[in-house]
Amino acid sequence: MDSLNKNSDNKYPKSKGQAKSKTYKTRFKDEGNPEEKDHYFKITKWNEEVLNIGRQIIEEMSDEEFSRLGSKSGTLHFVQLLGLGSKRTTRTMSSKDKDYRPWSTPVGVTLYSDEDIMVPVIDVLKNKDTGIDPEKDITYREVKAGEQFHLTLYECMFLLLRDEYAGFCEANGNERGLRLTCKLSAFMRGDAKLPTPTLNFERNSHIRYAGEPYHSPIKASIVDIDEPFDGGWRIKPEFAEKFGPLLKSNKKRRGTSNKKASPTSQRATVANQNELKK
Repeated sequence: MDSLNKNSDNKYPKSKGQAKSKTYKTRFKDEGNPEEKDHYFKITKWNEEVLNIGRQIIEEMSDEEFSRLGSKSGTLHFVQLLGLGSKRTTRTMSSKDKDYRPWSTPVGVTLYSDEDIMVPVIDVLKNKDTGIDPEKDITYREVKAGEQFHLTLYECMFLLLRDEYAGFCEANGNERGLRLTCKLSAFMRGDAKLPTPTLNFERNSHIRYAGEPYHSPIKASIVDIDEPFDGGWRIKPEFAEKFGPLLKSNKKRRGTSNKKASPTSQRATVANQNELKK
């Protein structure tokens, strides 16, 4: 935990999509290159607010409590990101070239631990719209050391938020190689009951999964939990017990809207056009 220092100034890299944000700026210096000039990156007001809350919590921690933060992140290991092939999102290959490709939507993750742990169990259909009551909606089950287990993204969020993981687990040989981030805007505005959890490899991690080149994003090696079957889709047998209800939920069609197309839907249109050109 050398990178965690209770008395140090926090420095934050630019988040995707913040280049045009008319919000706060925070200074981030490339510590890997001391001669590099300071860079000024923008940070959203929601992230700034949450960071301030986090700083306050850390200030109120005892030294013993602080020493536990992330102390076991290296004992929890990433195996694979799980996705729905029947529910498509987009992956940005090159925003400059408008290279957007259809991609499976992440819905879960496979992990294993070096020690016996209790992992959260949450209804797979619980999400940012339904909300999750930690006292009523979360139960726990024991997983033995070395046993691989599947979690939904929300189960993974509640697991990684524990002090001993502090939002990280091992990936790519780095004990903090996988990090939990949360999309906050809708939640902070009151338009959602929960933030949306996402998982990403730490920057500059050497990726060793699925034969992908260095610096490949986590989506590059996503594993589909569903497959085409009898003119439709089904959850693969090995994932059916955990994720079966997702496919029934996925069959609901979205209604048409007269609203202006969002950047995401515009990317999806370009992605579909690129796919048809192949």
